[in-house]
Amino acid sequence: MNTFLKRSLTAIIFAVVMLTGLLWSYETFTLLFLLITIGSAWEYDRLIGRFRIYNRISVLAYRWISTLCCVLVYASFYLTVLTHSLVWLSALPACLFIFFSVELFSLTDRSIQNIALNVFGVLYTAIPFGLLHLIVDLHQNDTAMWFPGQVNIILSLLLLIWVNDTFAYIGGSLIGRHKLFPAHSPKKSWEGFIIGMIGALAAAFIINKWLLNEFDIQLPILLAFVAAVIGTTGDLFESMIKRNAGVKDSGSLMPGHGGFLDRFDAFLFTIPFVFILMLILNY
Repeated sequence: MNTFLKRSLTAIIFAVVMLTGLLWSYETFTLLFLLITIGSAWEYDRLIGRFRIYNRISVLAYRWISTLCCVLVYASFYLTVLTHSLVWLSALPACLFIFFSVELFSLTDRSIQNIALNVFGVLYTAIPFGLLHLIVDLHQNDTAMWFPGQVNIILSLLLLIWVNDTFAYIGGSLIGRHKLFPAHSPKKSWEGFIIGMIGALAAAFIINKWLLNEFDIQLPILLAFVAAVIGTTGDLFESMIKRNAGVKDSGSLMPGHGGFLDRFDAFLFTIPFVFILMLILNY
C-alpha cells in the first residue's frame, strides 16, 4: 500500500472513530477521550523520558505511574460532572502526593525535575481533556439532544482547528516565504498562518449556521481565533518537545499521521481557553 492510500485510509478510520465517539452519546464521548488521554499521556512520558533521572524506578514503571495518574485526573472531572461534587477534584493533589512518594524511593539527585515533568504531563494532557466534561456541563440543556445540543461547541472547535491546519498547509506550500519559528517547525510560515486564520474565520460563518446558530456570531469568530492562534501555539509546543526528544512523531499508532499528540496538540492547547471563554461570556 503506497503512502497516499495509507494516509487516506488512516484519516477515514480516524474521522469515523472520532465522529462516532463524539456524536453517539455521553458514554461514547467519555470513553473516546479516556482512550485519547491514555494514549497522549503514554506518548508524552515516552518523549520526556530522556530528561528524567532514573535510579531505583524503571522507565516503564514511571510511564505506568504517570499515565495512571492522568487517567485518575481525567476520571475526576467526569465524576465531578456526574455527581456535581468537587470532592473528586482531590485527585489533583493526590497525584502530586503520588509523584512525591515515588521520588522518595527513587533516590535520585534530581527529584524536583522528575516531579515537575510528571506534573506537567497531567497539566498538558489529562486536565484539558477533563475540562471537556465541564464544557459539556456548562452547555447542559435538558431539552436538547446530545447532538448537536450538547457537543456542538467541541465539534465546532475541532472542525475549525482542522480548517485552520488545512488552509495553513496549503497557503504555506504555495506562497510561504517567511518562516514562523524555524527552530521548532521549519515548514510553518507566516503566510500559511495568516491564510489558515482567514480560512478558519470563513469557516466560522458556515459553522455558525450549521452548529452554533443558538449563539451570537461572536462565539464562532472567537473560536476561530482560538483555533488559529492558540492551536498553532499548541502545534509549535509539541514540535518543540519532539525536537528536544529527537523524534519526528510522538507515536506510530496512526500510519502516516503520527501519534495521539501529533493529532491533538492544537486541541489540547485550545480547550482551556474555550472553557474560560464560556465562563466569561456566560455560555
